[in-house]
This record gives sequence, structure tokens and C-alpha cells, in this order.
Amino acid sequence: MKKVFNIAFIAIIVVLAAGSGVLAQISPPLPPLPPENYKLDKNFDTEGFNKNMAKLDAKLADLSKKMAKLSTDQTRKMSLSMKNFSRKFKADFKDFGKDFSGSFNDLIPQGNLDFNGSNLSDEEYRQKVASGEIKEKTKVYSKNYPADANDILQISNRFGKIKVNTWNKNEFKVDVSMKFASEDASLVDEMADGTSIIDSKNGSVVSFRTKTWSNKEGRNNTRQTMNIDYVIYMPAGNALDIDNKFGSVTLPNLSGKATLKVQFGSLIAQQLTNAQNDVSIKFSQDNPSTIAFYNGERLKVEFSKFKAGTIDNSAASFSFSDVSIDKLKTSADISVKFGDGLSIGAIDKTMKNLNINASNTKINLDFAQALNFNFDVTTRLGSFNFDDDKVKIITKTPSDEDKGWSQTKTYKGYVGKNNSGPNVVVNARFAEIQFK
Repeated sequence: MKKVFNIAFIAIIVVLAAGSGVLAQISPPLPPLPPENYKLDKNFDTEGFNKNMAKLDAKLADLSKKMAKLSTDQTRKMSLSMKNFSRKFKADFKDFGKDFSGSFNDLIPQGNLDFNGSNLSDEEYRQKVASGEIKEKTKVYSKNYPADANDILQISNRFGKIKVNTWNKNEFKVDVSMKFASEDASLVDEMADGTSIIDSKNGSVVSFRTKTWSNKEGRNNTRQTMNIDYVIYMPAGNALDIDNKFGSVTLPNLSGKATLKVQFGSLIAQQLTNAQNDVSIKFSQDNPSTIAFYNGERLKVEFSKFKAGTIDNSAASFSFSDVSIDKLKTSADISVKFGDGLSIGAIDKTMKNLNINASNTKINLDFAQALNFNFDVTTRLGSFNFDDDKVKIITKTPSDEDKGWSQTKTYKGYVGKNNSGPNVVVNARFAEIQFK
């Protein structure tokens, strides 16, 4: 039997074998030398070997394409699964008003509370009230507090809308309208009596909190409606802290710090310009949330549809969401996981750095405007697609000439002019990245 051995390799083995007595106590035994009847094949078929290696490289390249397609298919399947989850979520909780207590006992008071008018149209609701089939009761609340520039307005509410207006007075004013309805008149009185607004001022914090009626008797056979809507007047420069569940929040231009937590409702905001802004949006699917201009420390969106006009100098986290941003300014650090992904329309000329970390999602940078930036894109089991007319690749690792297949690929290049704009860094796993 013939074996092909490299002469240098055999020489190394001989040298190591000679010194094995010295290294025996600190090194494992070396492999035995080949038998003496082994011969060196001086007629090795180099040309045939190279042809076989070329065929192997072709197979590896084909495997790389198949793995990239598999990654894309996995991402699409994940996206479809999340859409199915969204549809199932909506279906499972479409009748909040019919069986609230069975759905979110830990979030809301016991009872069949329906914050959207018993799932009736406005006309149907008015007709039932007019006929006496539905009994209705309303309450109003209004309170003013003087405010200096350091005061913070804090609002905590459930089952209603919050609308904020700004004025030039050094004062906070809060107007609340409450409406309760049911087929049971005694229950309407009970809900109205059990719901109130608690206000206080502690140091620089002026607080308004909704205390809602609790269905302690567990009467779940009667439809119940509760709407608690806030209208707020405040100076634009004061800090605002809002926590609202099951209702929308509408904001004008605000220069003071805005700390917002909106769940099961939409946020509609104009310009929020304070660098310390902190916004969290969760479960805003049916009515997308929008912010015209956002500058802040943090922006977190989960299980929602979200659209921003301009985001300036902010850290943002998007998960299980569909996000669209018209323009990015100064700098941004963005994390995107699952969902329909992130679409960015433009990078402003003031942009310095953009960092994107993506997983199981899609990133689309659609640059219709003429601009310049350098990029560094790393994909792991994902894909990077780009417009050859706009995007110029300087280096690619592994390069097209490298042998073998790699699950991680890096692309460095530029759009427009090289070294004349911001740096865009994208790190992606199981994600589709597209520059167009």
C-alpha cells in the first residue's frame, strides 16, 4: 500500500521522537513513525488534485448560497409566525369588554370593564342610552396647581385618553371626565362612587392618579363601561411623567423631559426635544404610534406599529414591531429584534455615528436622497443586499477568492463619497440587511 508523505513532516517527527525521553513527563506520547516499507510518491498528480479542490470550492460556494437562502427562509418564517401571533393575540382579546376579569386580573380591577363603549358604535350606544336599556352616569373633576420651572407633572390612569395642551401660565390644570354605564343602574352608581382622582404635591412632584372601582362582588354577567379621560394644561418646559393603560396619549411640542409609558393604546406626539426623554410603547398594533420629532435617552417599542419623522441622538430598542423612521440625525444606537423590522428613509448630514444590532428581522435603508457615509456590515447566517449603483464595497471578508464557506461575512464600503460622511455599523444575526 502506498502513502504520500511530506518529507519535511517526516523529518519533524524524527526530531521530536529523538527528544521524547526529555519531554516524556510533560508531553503525551507522540504518534509512531511510519513503517519502513512506506514509500514517497514522487509522481503525485498535482493537476488532478487542484481540479478536485476546485470542485470542492464550487460545492462550498453552492453550500454558502443555500445557507444564505435558508437564513432568509428562517427569517421569513419567523416574521410570519409573529404575524400569526399578532392575529391570535387580537382574536383572543377582542372581547376585553365582555370578559376583562378573565383576561387580565393582575392588571385591572375585577369586573367586566369595557373601556371602548361596550364595543358598540357611537350611534348604537346613544340609542341604547336614550331607550333606557343602558344606564349612564358621568362625573367631572378639575384641579389647578401653581408650578415653577422645576415642578414635575405626574399622571397615572387606566381606561381612558390623555390629551396634553401647553400654555404660558405657571400652572398645571387637570380636567377629568368620567363616564360609567351598565344595564344595571345600581352597578353604575357603584362604579361612579368607587372611582376617584387622587391628587397631591410632594416636593416638586404634582401627582394625579386614577383610583378605579373594584368589582369585589364579582358581578360578571352585566356589561360595564368605564371611560376616564384627562385633558391637561401645562407649560411646555416642565417635566411630564405619564403612565396610561388601555387608552391613547396625545402630546404637543414639549421641551421639558417627557417620561412616558403607554400600554394597549397609541402615542401621538409632536416634537419631544428634551435630551433626557424616556418613552416606552407596548401593544400599540391597531392604532400605530407616531412621533414627529424625538430626542432622548431611550425609546422602547414592543409589539407595536411605530412611525417617527426624525430621531435625533437617541438609543432605541424595537422588538416584535414594525418600525419606520423618516430621518436620523446626530447619532443613534438601535437594537431590532423580530417583527417586521426597521425601515430608515434618510441619514441627515449632521449624522456622526449609527449603530444597528439586528436579530431575526429585516433592516431596510432606503436612501432616496443623495448622501455620503461609510459602512461596516457584519452578517451571521443572514444576507446583505445592496444597489450596486449606489453602494461601493471596498473589502469583503471572506473575499470572493477565499476558499470554503463562512457563516459570518463582513462588508466594508461607502455610499456617495468615501470618508466624507458618518459611519454606519450593522451587526446582524439571522437578518436581512438591504441598502437601496
